[in-house]
Amino acid sequence: MTQIEMVLLGLLYEEDRYGYEIEAVIEERKMRNWTKIGFSSIYNSLNNLEKKGWIGSRYEEEYGSPARKVYFVNDIFRDTVRETIKKVLQTPQRVYSEFSIGLAFSHFLTKEEVYECLIEYRANLENRRQAIMKSYAEQSMVHNIIHVKALFTHPLRLLEAEVEWINDLLEEIKEEKNDY
Repeated sequence: MTQIEMVLLGLLYEEDRYGYEIEAVIEERKMRNWTKIGFSSIYNSLNNLEKKGWIGSRYEEEYGSPARKVYFVNDIFRDTVRETIKKVLQTPQRVYSEFSIGLAFSHFLTKEEVYECLIEYRANLENRRQAIMKSYAEQSMVHNIIHVKALFTHPLRLLEAEVEWINDLLEEIKEEKNDY
């Protein structure tokens, strides 16, 4: 199951929603801070989930507006959604990143070039940290909801650990006794 499918199933598990409403909730909850969800991929994924039978849909009319397609989790999959959430919460995921590929082949660069790149990377990490903190500050009404707080504090802690690791690596690169 893809990340977007899991997000959509989670949102539909909460309550039945129409497509644009899902987009609004994603924006309101700042979900794009912790998962990749494109606007166009929402409808594509909803269609895929419906074809797989995980979700169903119905049309609802609202006074003065055209009928909207409202999606819902099919009852037979509600327990499966819960079990999937449990599995994801207890299974650490491997991180596959382009940064790791860059590290693997960084020996093609000079020591100075690598150092400069890592300085820039650290600055970008700091910018990312500031963006998350700003987003979290904008969500002040939910700071006492543990799972929402965790959605912000988890990436912040990971960023802090990565900055510490980058600082250590930069120190090692600076030392003349180390090869690069």
